[in-house]
Amino acid sequence: MSRSTSRWVFVFLAALDVSFVLSTVDQLPEMVATHYRFDGRADGWMTRTGYLLFMMGFTLGFAALIAFLIGFLPRRWPHLTNIPNREYWLAEPRREDSVQFLSAHGWWLACLLVLLFAGVHYAILISHRSQPPNLPLSVFLPLLSGFFIGFVIWIMALHRRFHKRGGLS
Repeated sequence: MSRSTSRWVFVFLAALDVSFVLSTVDQLPEMVATHYRFDGRADGWMTRTGYLLFMMGFTLGFAALIAFLIGFLPRRWPHLTNIPNREYWLAEPRREDSVQFLSAHGWWLACLLVLLFAGVHYAILISHRSQPPNLPLSVFLPLLSGFFIGFVIWIMALHRRFHKRGGLS
C-alpha cells in the first residue's frame, strides 16, 4: 500500500483515539494511576491534566515522530538506516522505491502504536473502577500480546521486502 494510505489510516486512528481519550478522561479521578506493578497494583500517579497531556503527546507526537523518522532518515542519512542489504537498497537506482516503502511502513507502525495507546487508556479506565486502582491484566496482557504480534509481523514485512538483492517481493 502507498504511503498516503498508511498516513490516512494513521490520521483516522489517531482522531478516533483522541476522541476516545477526550470523551472519557473525565471518568478518571483527579489523581490518575499511571504506573502499575507486575501484579497490577498501582504504584505511580499523575494529575488528570498531566495524564491527558501525556496521552496526547504519545498518541500524536511519539507515533508520528517514529513514522517520520523511519521515512526521513533513509532519505537524509542512509548510513543511519538499519535494513538488510542497506547499501544495495539505498543505492541511487533503488533509493526512491525503498524510501517510499519505508515511509509507508513507518506510518503502519505509528498505527500500531496508536492502537496500543488507546488500549492502555482503556485499561487505565477499567483500573479506576476499583479502589485502589488495579490494572486489569485480563485486558492488558492480551493488549501487549496483540501489539507484540503486530510488531513481529511489521518486522517480518520489512525483512521480506529488503531480504534479497534484486527481489522487490
